[in-house]
Amino acid sequence: MSEAHGAKVARIVELSLEMLGGPGDCPIYATAVNRTVDADTPPFDTQAYETVYRESARDARWMATSLLTNSEREGDGSKRLWSLAACSDDPIEQSSLKQHAVDESKHSLMYLALLDLAFPGAVSPEFRIELRQLSPGFTLRKALYPVPGSPYAKKPTVDDFIQMNIAEIRTTIHHVMQRQALAQHCPPENRSAIKAVQDSLLRDELAHVGYTARLIERLAADLPQGKVADLIAKRFGDFGRITREELGDTGVFDCSLDCCEKRDWCRAKAPAFLDS
Repeated sequence: MSEAHGAKVARIVELSLEMLGGPGDCPIYATAVNRTVDADTPPFDTQAYETVYRESARDARWMATSLLTNSEREGDGSKRLWSLAACSDDPIEQSSLKQHAVDESKHSLMYLALLDLAFPGAVSPEFRIELRQLSPGFTLRKALYPVPGSPYAKKPTVDDFIQMNIAEIRTTIHHVMQRQALAQHCPPENRSAIKAVQDSLLRDELAHVGYTARLIERLAADLPQGKVADLIAKRFGDFGRITREELGDTGVFDCSLDCCEKRDWCRAKAPAFLDS
């Protein structure tokens, strides 16, 4: 997957559906995705995108900050999924969304574990305790409830699942690039431990692509012909635009001063000694 520029999206879809039984289970979804990316390769599936990432990831401070950002995003995503699950009236959707929310709550802590393994001692014990709050701590035993004030406290739609699906595909591509980048920074004695965390993350990301694909396929049966394909094409376009905006004119990957200003713990608290 790491070398197949322009074909990573298709490979991720193939692998995720194989995990759940096979690509033939979701013909509407798979055909729509493959036609969309064949017609216009998403920017996050290109050699240029990976090159920018690799250049950024050589900097230890950037890499550490990126792991913190991933932890925050997983925690936020978990809350959104939890609210959607609480508002779903479909048992299959609700169960799947709840599991996804629990996974992302766990992932928030797993990115902190990657930070500890790749950069041992880089974070003070006090700040490390504070960072654990990025995860909402959801478990399957907890009763669902809409997170107060969440705009995602609503019944999920096929569009929601399409956006989730594409977001998970993009996250999987980021994960594959991150696996290679962290190897540059991780002490040799921690490499087996870091690989175990990364393998668990990758399995979950592929599972999330797969389950959302199945829900999209299920809902497509009750929609006008071509509706799902049109939505998939539109949302890939949206994610492509978001990706280009993240890079900006300077070509800085996934992080900017404007972005960091929104987080009081970001660059200001990133391990200072990593500058050297």
